[in-house]
Amino acid sequence: MAATPTNPPPGAMSEPPQLSGAARVLSDASKEVFRLANRHLVVPMHQRGLAAWLGNPATGWQCLLTTTGRRTGRPRPAPLGYIVMDRAAWVLAGYGPRTAWYRNVLAESHVELRLPGRDSIEALAEEVTDPVRRARIIPPLCRSMAIPGSVIGCFPPTATDERILECVSWVPLVRISAADGRPIEAGPDDPGGRGWLWRQTAAVGLFLAPVLLVARLVRTFRHRRW
Repeated sequence: MAATPTNPPPGAMSEPPQLSGAARVLSDASKEVFRLANRHLVVPMHQRGLAAWLGNPATGWQCLLTTTGRRTGRPRPAPLGYIVMDRAAWVLAGYGPRTAWYRNVLAESHVELRLPGRDSIEALAEEVTDPVRRARIIPPLCRSMAIPGSVIGCFPPTATDERILECVSWVPLVRISAADGRPIEAGPDDPGGRGWLWRQTAAVGLFLAPVLLVARLVRTFRHRRW
C-alpha cells in the first residue's frame, strides 16, 4: 500500500530539473522521437502480440499500460519500461507528476496491462511512496531500461543505487497488480529473461538471409558476364 513519503536523501531532487538552452532542445527532441516511435512502432507491435521481439539487454523491455483518459474517457495506451518484482509489475512516471498516464491513474486506478509475449489482463495501478520499497525497486527497474534509461541523468547499468535514487527522487513509482489478485510472475520475455536470445538470433538470421542471397546472385551474375 502507498505510504507517506519522507524527506528525500541528500542531493536528491524533489521536482523535475529545469532545463534551458541546448539541454532543453535535446530534451524536447528526445520526447518527440519517443512519442513517434511509441505511436507508430511500439504500440502497434504490442497490439499485434509482437512486443516480445523488441526486448533485449541493450534497448530494454517495455510493457503496454492502457489507462482511461481522465477527460475523454477513451483508452490511452502507453509503452513503459518495467520490471516484475514482488508478484507485480512496476513502472515509473518518467515525466514526473505531470505524466499523462500517471494523471489518468490518479483519476481511475483500473487499467489494462500487457506484458511481452502474454495476453492483456485487467489490473489495478497505485503509486508507492514508501522510501524502503522505492529504494529496493527503482534501481533494478532503471537498470532494466538499459541504454534508454540514461535519460534519467545517469547511466543506470553502471551507476550506484544511491545515484539512481537521487536522479529519480521526483518521479512517481507505480505498482501494477492483477485485478483478480493473481500474482504476476516474471517470464522469459520480461527483464532478466532469456527469451530475447533466440528471438534476436532469429531476427538477425531473417535479415541476413536475403542479403547473403542477393550478394551471391550478384557474384554469380558478374562471373557469367566475364
